[in-house]
Amino acid sequence: MARVDSDVVIIGAGASGLSAAAVLASAGKTVRCLEANHRVGGRILTIQDPFSPLPIELGAEFVHGLPAATWRLIQSAGLTTYEHTARARLIDRGKFLEETEAGKIGESALAAMLKSTKRGDESFEAFLKRSHLPAHAKAWARVFVEGFNAARKETISASALKKDAEAADEIEGGRAFRILAGYDSLIHHLLHSIPGHQTVISLNSVVERVEWRHKHVTVRFRSTLDNGISKIRCSQLIVTVPLGVLEAGAIAFDPEPKAIRDGARDLEFGQVYRVTFRFAEPFWESDERLKAIGFLISREPIFPTWWTTHPVISPLLTGWSAGPAAEPLLGLNKAAVITQALASLARILNRKIPSPLAAHLHDWHADPFFRGAYSYVPVNGMPARRFLGRPVEGTLFFAGEATDTTGAGGTVHGAVGSGLRAARQVLKNSAA
Repeated sequence: MARVDSDVVIIGAGASGLSAAAVLASAGKTVRCLEANHRVGGRILTIQDPFSPLPIELGAEFVHGLPAATWRLIQSAGLTTYEHTARARLIDRGKFLEETEAGKIGESALAAMLKSTKRGDESFEAFLKRSHLPAHAKAWARVFVEGFNAARKETISASALKKDAEAADEIEGGRAFRILAGYDSLIHHLLHSIPGHQTVISLNSVVERVEWRHKHVTVRFRSTLDNGISKIRCSQLIVTVPLGVLEAGAIAFDPEPKAIRDGARDLEFGQVYRVTFRFAEPFWESDERLKAIGFLISREPIFPTWWTTHPVISPLLTGWSAGPAAEPLLGLNKAAVITQALASLARILNRKIPSPLAAHLHDWHADPFFRGAYSYVPVNGMPARRFLGRPVEGTLFFAGEATDTTGAGGTVHGAVGSGLRAARQVLKNSAA
């Protein structure tokens, strides 16, 4: 038997990698988790701004519904949550339209899809074109689906949307919650639940190459602190890096697992820009049409969606630009993105916007450790998530939101669930 330095190596210390590490270390496995960044959390990135009344989220912000694994973590950590106001105001070219709940905007289209008996897959746009929904319902459904899924309407799979909608219904996914202390408090609890976490987690460690054969893996990684090259040997490897990193070939595999390559190729990775502004006061609360709302949703081509922190009243307002709306922003610097966001808000509200006191954003597209936001399934791509989640010769295991097969892809609870699934696969295959 070849000598190993650790039973299991995990690449990535986001929600998925930390979840897997906690299970495996508690089961008595020796574990090393290599994280390229200087922090844990992955696409959960919380800023504790001393001038802000609330933590500011630059990545994941909402707990969508009541997913059991996530709420067990919240409860075991003793964290305080509150439910975000679902009340939304639709605005079209400066004109205030009806009020609704944010989750109901795409509801008629999704409900019609669930009833559809069409065989085979099609894009969401193709479904809309053949449906008998009113034109205004189709228009707002496009805004909702592209924004929520960071996807193109003519690319995203209707079959995948149906599966996601069914899974969301089971956990009351239309409800959105915030963790009062910040999403990173959940990550910190997860980190500290790993036995010996200080020796398990290695930050600033960029994995560049994986050489493997059955039950024997050599992982080569570079330190971002001194560029030193190291290697670690293990029996089994869990890879939790974002889909964009896999697609870019940032980690070389020798030999390359064909099923993983094909699965990654058959999924899409969406783009998102979000900017959170801190103003001197919540100026929108003085407008009766905007008072006590959770969301502003428009057909503005860039930054069409905005949300407040209601029912907590604060001077924070977040702009969201996803899917096609995000594409014109790719490659722009921070100042240019902020300018675009404020201009969009001014057009939506048809008024001059007060100068913000602060603006927070993170360019996930430009970040080499992420290269985008989260995954979605294109037409005929339903098997891809399953391919990504299958063990390779009992040696390589892949986790992360892109590998979720339960209808929770693109979510934190999907990432957590995939990490738990990968840990169970490792334990089952190590006993075989």
